[in-house]
Amino acid sequence: MYVGFELRVLWHDDDVINFCVSAWNGSFGGLAEIYDGIGALRDAAAQLYGFPKNPKDVREVIFGNLERKYAGGGVRMRFRCVDGAGHAYVEATIDSNCQSGGTVQTVVLAMPIEAAAVDTFVQDLQRLEDERTGAARLKGKGIS
Repeated sequence: MYVGFELRVLWHDDDVINFCVSAWNGSFGGLAEIYDGIGALRDAAAQLYGFPKNPKDVREVIFGNLERKYAGGGVRMRFRCVDGAGHAYVEATIDSNCQSGGTVQTVVLAMPIEAAAVDTFVQDLQRLEDERTGAARLKGKGIS
């Protein structure tokens, strides 16, 4: 199984893009179907561009909705360094906003990442916004 995050476009119209976010860190994972406005992927790419600038750099992006007021789920991704050497992690909350057995499934996970993987993810998000097809991936290092 792929260690990292994947955002895969399911459909879109002139105002909304619908995509599936899946994540697996080697021992824990989750997924949610997300609805977000056109431009959200480009905004996230701009927010993440150049991460990390220094060991205290923290960035956060949110896709969809975590408030459960609207259709679809949400994901909050918090990018941060864990030490002075700039070792980076992404912490994510993935909320399905979908009941299964009477429970709305929610996942919180952490995964080590490298700056080069964030650069690739930024490029993928920009491409996904432009083409509105395919997937954007953030490669993780996995948890051992």
